[in-house]
Amino acid sequence: MNSSSFIKELLIQKGSTQIEYLSQFDIEQILKIICSFLNSEGGWVVVGFKEKELVGVSNLSDDDIVELKNDINERISPQPLVYVQKDIYEERNVILINVLKGSRQPYSLDKEYYVRSRNLFKVANPDDLSLLLRSSNVYTSTWEKLTTIDAAFVDLDETEVARTILDSKKIGKGNVLPENPQEFLSYFQLFDYTAIKNGAIILFGNTPSKFLAQCKIRITIMPEGKTGDHYEELIIEDNLFVALNRVQEYFKRNQPTISKFQNDNWDRINREKYPFDALDEAIVNAMVHRDYGDMSGEITVNIYPNKIEITNSGVIPPDIIKGKSTIKAHHSVLRNPTIAHMFYLRGKMEKLGRGLSLIINRFIDFGLKLPEWSTQSGYTTLTLHGIPNQIEITDRMIKFLNQLKSDEFFTREQYEDFFKGEIKERTARTDLEKLIKGKWLAKIGDGPQTKYSKTNKKLPDITG
Repeated sequence: MNSSSFIKELLIQKGSTQIEYLSQFDIEQILKIICSFLNSEGGWVVVGFKEKELVGVSNLSDDDIVELKNDINERISPQPLVYVQKDIYEERNVILINVLKGSRQPYSLDKEYYVRSRNLFKVANPDDLSLLLRSSNVYTSTWEKLTTIDAAFVDLDETEVARTILDSKKIGKGNVLPENPQEFLSYFQLFDYTAIKNGAIILFGNTPSKFLAQCKIRITIMPEGKTGDHYEELIIEDNLFVALNRVQEYFKRNQPTISKFQNDNWDRINREKYPFDALDEAIVNAMVHRDYGDMSGEITVNIYPNKIEITNSGVIPPDIIKGKSTIKAHHSVLRNPTIAHMFYLRGKMEKLGRGLSLIINRFIDFGLKLPEWSTQSGYTTLTLHGIPNQIEITDRMIKFLNQLKSDEFFTREQYEDFFKGEIKERTARTDLEKLIKGKWLAKIGDGPQTKYSKTNKKLPDITG
């Protein structure tokens, strides 16, 4: 799902208490809304809309976005998980802000607390704060905050903790965080006096499997498929950041290279079989969202000749995926908020709420069959296909494109009119979407100004 599609999905959601629209880029207003979402169920802030009518944000610079991000990190306490992205929607600037439900409520902005009331923010009164303080106890008993029996600080890789602190400062997220490793872990409730928490072991442990058997990642190569007798296996039992690096290195070393020729010239293009950034996103998702409370719930990566299956314990909420491959605009709910926050500080999670769409879009870019998600018995499996996506186009589409010049632009209405009443608007839109996905058409612009032009990709022969 691209940015425009994602915004359209948000706009059609009726009566959502987790979306607030702002017509102007007002940092103080935005910060108060963010704080109120942190103290409730989280939500989206969409800037550039008056209610649901697009007005855009004029004179918006990259410096404005940097200032907003810095204020979020430095003025809201404790440090929250908030993702800010500048987008273009129908040729106008808009801002999408994803606020994750706070795992350490209550949150304050410049020492003032805000909560939600009737879909709007307000200053919290003493009763609101009392309720927040009572409800926040729920989060202190999650798996990642439980004490690991017999573990001590010496069982942690202090260099990985230090690297997390350093990386957070490099990307502007660590200016208000403690620099001492023990104080840093205490800030995130991963270390308490002499007590080491599960999250600290899984994130930074020297040998996490010594304490938590479920921390494994098992990579199995099956060159003959599921029924074959031959397979190879690699088991990774390191902490999450070392394990992620090892998985990434494995794919870089062992992923086959595909050679193909462009349709309009004889230059051969070499690329990896699967997009690396989509593989990274898939592995990070499995690490961050898996159910670590399942003692047998290791992450498995099964590699077949033409597909990769990544399985982790835990299920995807039903409001996120329609069918197997359609991602709906959704608000992320984190099973492991502290683990997610550490990946955020390391710069590994910049697309929360959009990561699944990134995976799909990269496979579309590669011309591959769409990834598929499935759940069974408390486990989620992501299947990444290494075979081309077969897009069937009709004689009608080919007839229209054959009469076009290579530099000629046209609109959806012109496509529809060409067939003199034989097709309706819905059919025309479906045709054009298929031609874009198949790279026979290029789309220019968005909304009412959208135009299309023919690419140099060769058309299949007319069948009749």
